[in-house]
Amino acid sequence: MKGKINSLIYILLGNILIAFAISTLILENNIIVGGVTGLGRVINHFTGASLTIVVYIISIALFLSALFFLGKKFALSTLVSTFLFPILLDFFEKHENLHHYCNDILLSCVLAGCLIGIGAGLILKANASSGGIDIIGIIINKKFNTPVHITLNVIDLCILTLQITFSSATNVLYGLVVVFLTYFMLNKTLTFGKEMIQVVIMSDHYDEIKKAIISEADTGVTLLHAEKGYSKVEAKAISTVIPAEKLQKVKNIVNKIDYSAFITVSDVREVGGRGYTLNRAYDNLDVSTT
Repeated sequence: MKGKINSLIYILLGNILIAFAISTLILENNIIVGGVTGLGRVINHFTGASLTIVVYIISIALFLSALFFLGKKFALSTLVSTFLFPILLDFFEKHENLHHYCNDILLSCVLAGCLIGIGAGLILKANASSGGIDIIGIIINKKFNTPVHITLNVIDLCILTLQITFSSATNVLYGLVVVFLTYFMLNKTLTFGKEMIQVVIMSDHYDEIKKAIISEADTGVTLLHAEKGYSKVEAKAISTVIPAEKLQKVKNIVNKIDYSAFITVSDVREVGGRGYTLNRAYDNLDVSTT
């Protein structure tokens, strides 16, 4: 039950951030945008129809398409966003006191890209879908086995091209900035709190270093079979995945035992398994002999 409530909060907050950014930053500064909102903006420009109503109609049509072609389970994952997003978009459009707070178009792009990316990331973290144009890509993939990202890129390119007809070249470039920042922040949101650091250590004193890391840094290690490239002597490498704040402590442990040890450090986006997403197990563990 708690998980469902958290998911609902993520979906609600995600849609609020996206609708707020599009209404008060993107549309207000005439920056081009893709997806359902971009298509609605094109129709609004050429027909004068209400943007909110157009977005509502498109969203419902896409929801019904998902229900028919992709099944009830997938359609339900888009249900909240399908009806909530147009309502929020209309809400922000009608409240003038929420507008004109950022007159710098570049800053607007930066803020919009960050907010949209975070919002989309929160929705995905809730195992839900924001629906929209993504549905078309998934349907075409199912019917014709065409990669989803290719279909989405083609559709978004068409939508962006249509907006070029009534937008300046500068606003088009600003739109590309928004797209870049959106994907960057989306990835950061999905991996937030899960990033770790992997340290690989090559040393002849691997056993002593292994025991010290386990006991002093309170973290697990894995021994990897290796071979030294020049001497062709068999060796063992120590691999450990740790949070960033433990890096210096591990390096100090290694340097204290073997100052000439070979150490590599790399970023890890996400870690799962025992000791990370599962509770640790200490059964029959004896550091002195392990």
